Amino acid sequence: MSSQDRTCYLRRVRPEDVDLLFVWANDPEVRKNAFHSESIPYEDHKKWFAGLLTDDSRVQYIMMDGEEAVGQIRFALSEQSAVIDYSIAPDKRGRGYGKQLLRLAKEEVCREYPTIHTLVGQVKPANIASAKCFVECGYEESFRQFELKCGE
Repeated sequence: MSSQDRTCYLRRVRPEDVDLLFVWANDPEVRKNAFHSESIPYEDHKKWFAGLLTDDSRVQYIMMDGEEAVGQIRFALSEQSAVIDYSIAPDKRGRGYGKQLLRLAKEEVCREYPTIHTLVGQVKPANIASAKCFVECGYEESFRQFELKCGE
């Protein structure tokens, strides 16, 4: 199915999404590409998720393809920018959903939060697929960060 044939849309997360997001967050590929790569205990996830639902500085959406959840995107909002965290369901990767998710999210955030002027995608160097997705959606690389662990 081509991306033009899809009926994708975003909906805000709901309390009943807690388990779906837990499974997606602990997917091995997601953990590998996350800045904090350790697995997430369920109790920690539930506390974090409860906080997300009441925090005005964070907003999360589920991307739906018809009636099927295919990905998620979350924004950490500040006065003029929003930092993106997104993932695609393991069985839906490689089908163009990432680009569609970023495009839909841009429209949604710019409409809902008119003070936001910059969307920021932070990507580990090894996460080539995500970097490519951002570039294909018009994002430009603005800087690189280098780190050195003490004692190594």
